[in-house]
Amino acid sequence: MNFASDPSLQRKISQMRKRVRWQHPELMRRGIDQTRLVINNANGNPAAHDAFHFLVLGDSGTGRHRHHSPPRRIAERLLPHKTDAAFLLHTGDVVYLVGAADQYRDNFLKPYREWLQHSEKWQTISHEGLVFNQPFLPVPGNHDYYDLSIPVALLAGLTLPLRRHLQWMHDIDAGWRGSRQGETYARAFLDVLADIPLAHLGDHLDKHYDVSWNGKRCLRYQPGINTRLPNRYYRFRHAGVDVFAIDSNTLLTTSNPSTNSVKRRQELRSLEQQQATLYRDWANSNLSEEKRDALLDELETLQEECFDLQRHFRPSASVDHEQLTWLKEGLIASHRDPDARGRILTMHHPAYVTEKTKWNQADTQAVRNHLRDVFDEVASSLGDSLSSPLVDLVLSGHAHCLEVLRTHETGHADREINWVICGGSGYGLRMQRREGAELIEEDNAGNSSVIASNNLFIGRNWNGCAEGDAYSGMRVDIAEGKPLTMNLRPLVSSRTSKGWVDAEPGPITLGR
Repeated sequence: MNFASDPSLQRKISQMRKRVRWQHPELMRRGIDQTRLVINNANGNPAAHDAFHFLVLGDSGTGRHRHHSPPRRIAERLLPHKTDAAFLLHTGDVVYLVGAADQYRDNFLKPYREWLQHSEKWQTISHEGLVFNQPFLPVPGNHDYYDLSIPVALLAGLTLPLRRHLQWMHDIDAGWRGSRQGETYARAFLDVLADIPLAHLGDHLDKHYDVSWNGKRCLRYQPGINTRLPNRYYRFRHAGVDVFAIDSNTLLTTSNPSTNSVKRRQELRSLEQQQATLYRDWANSNLSEEKRDALLDELETLQEECFDLQRHFRPSASVDHEQLTWLKEGLIASHRDPDARGRILTMHHPAYVTEKTKWNQADTQAVRNHLRDVFDEVASSLGDSLSSPLVDLVLSGHAHCLEVLRTHETGHADREINWVICGGSGYGLRMQRREGAELIEEDNAGNSSVIASNNLFIGRNWNGCAEGDAYSGMRVDIAEGKPLTMNLRPLVSSRTSKGWVDAEPGPITLGR
C-alpha cells in the first residue's frame, strides 16, 4: 500500500496544459510564447554583463516542527540577502506531504511571508492570490503533484481534530486532501488561464503578455502586481544569464521492464511491509514527538523508494518530448545569442548526487539520461562554436542535503558541469552514501571510471556542527563580465539542544 498516489506522466502533462490553456487560439493569434517571461526589475534593467546575486532553497515545505521551524530559520538566514537579490529560485517540494491547499498557510506563507506583497497580512492571504514583492520562482517537486492514498487520507483526516487540539510539535503535514494532481501548485504559482472566461481572455493577455523577447510576445512578471508564471517549465534572462526552469517530474521514465524483476519485486514487497509497520507505529498515540518525527521521515523515504521500483514494472509508454525539445532548442538559441553570457538550469530531481537515498535511484538515472540526450544534441548542433561547458550551473533539490559536485569525462556533453543540490531547506535531512564522494559509471565495454565527484556535502550528521541536523539555503554571486564566474555561499543552520547555531561555509568559486 502506497502512502501517496503519484499521477502518471501523461496525466501531469495533460492537466497542466489544460490549466494554462496551452496554445489556445487566442495565444497563438497574438504570437505568445507561454514558456518565457520578462521580469520587471525594481532598479531598472541590468546591463548585459553586470554582477548580481540570487538566492536558492528547496524541499522546504514542512510545518511539522511547530516551535522550531527549519523552513522559517532558513528564510531568516536568507533575509539579509533579500533586498538586493535579483530573484529566488525554489527547487521544488514547496509544500509537504502532498502539496495540499490546507498546508500552504503554515508550510509556505508563514515561513516566507517577507517575500509576499502585504506580508503583514499573510494569515489572511489565499494560496490562490499570491503576489510576491520580489521574484520568487519555483519548479514543481514530486510532492507538489502527490495526493494521499485513500487509507492514509482517512487516517489523516480522522486524526486531524485531535492533532490540532494537541498541537503536536511534529505533525504529519496532511489533512484530508492532496494536491489534486498538481492543481494547488498551479493555482499558487501559474497563470491559470482556464479560470478566465473566454470573453475576457483577450483583455488579460493584452494586459499581462505585453513584452517581447526575440520577436515573441511573453508574460511580464511584475513584483507587487503580477507574479504568475506562464507554464510549469519556463525561461528568463537576467544580466545576460539565461535561466531555464524545467519540470523533471515528467522525465521520470524507464524504457524497458526490469531485467531483474524477481529481485526487484521482492525488494518492493519488503518495502511495502516496512511501510505497513510504520503506519501502525505512527498511529500509536503514545509515541514521543521525536519518535513520530523519525517515523515520518522514514515513511517518506520508503515511499520514494517504492515509487522508484514501481516504475521498473510500469515503463512509460511516452516521454515528455515537447519539454525536452524546448530545452534543446532554447540552449542552442542561447549559445548562438551574443547577448547571452551564461546558462543556468534549475529542476527538482538531480542527475548527479551522492545522498544515500537518491544516488542510485532509477529516477536519478532517468533524468541523467534525458539531459545527456539533450546536451549531446545541442553539442552536435553547435559543433565547433560551442564553448565549454554547455551549461554553467545545474540546480536541483529532491535529495535532502546541500551538495556541490562537478562532472568529469562522462562520454557525453554533460562533462565539466557544476551540479548543485539545494534540497535541505526544511524537511528531514539525509546522510551521504557510504560509498563516498565519487560517482563511478561503467561503460558498454565494462570499463569503470569516475564521472563526478563532490567537494561539499551538508546534511544529517554534518561534521561542521557539533550536534543536530544542518539545514541550508544558498546565495549565488555572479561576477561581472564573461566568461561566467560564480561564488556559492551556503547558509547553514543547525538545530541543537541549545537552539539554532548558524554557519556559513565557503564561499565556493565555480567557473571554467
